[in-house]
Amino acid sequence: MDITNGLLVAILFVTLLGLGIAHVVTAMAGVVRGDTDSRPDGLLVAWAILLLLAYLNLFWHTLDLLNVEVWGFGGFLYVVLGPMLLFFAASVLLPGASVPASVSARDHYLSVSARFFGLLALLQLWIIGADQVLGSGFTVAAALNAAAAVVLVLMAVNRRTAIHVTGTVVVAILFAAGFVVSSGAV
Repeated sequence: MDITNGLLVAILFVTLLGLGIAHVVTAMAGVVRGDTDSRPDGLLVAWAILLLLAYLNLFWHTLDLLNVEVWGFGGFLYVVLGPMLLFFAASVLLPGASVPASVSARDHYLSVSARFFGLLALLQLWIIGADQVLGSGFTVAAALNAAAAVVLVLMAVNRRTAIHVTGTVVVAILFAAGFVVSSGAV
């Protein structure tokens, strides 16, 4: 393994993940503090938690990057695309002070849902591709990611709250199953 290239890929990967984790934790801290401009909404809070778990799951797989024998620029670009997609999704959902106080948290959630869930669906496809790049092939975890991508697309094209509540529960279950399967606990 070329430790220099592998280390460079891992450093940028972790840096992007760290920025995203900080963004999500900062948004969640406002809710915990009880800031008046951080109007919590059940769906918004659920997705903030799921985003944090997704970040931590990607961080957990940083060591997989060091197992790649040779890195090319194309592979490097592909690998850093995942944390970037997750950061973009978090920025869309948790924009901070840019949401006017007159807009409810639920209205904000629904207004950005197409972009947010579209980005998360792309992330699921990226994860499936990353498994191919890293040599894992199509696994049970990849099938769970594919199922999550389908649910996320359905959520992206629908603004009905009932669909979003059901989709959030289904995606949370798929994410949890994926975490268990990919951690080797099963």
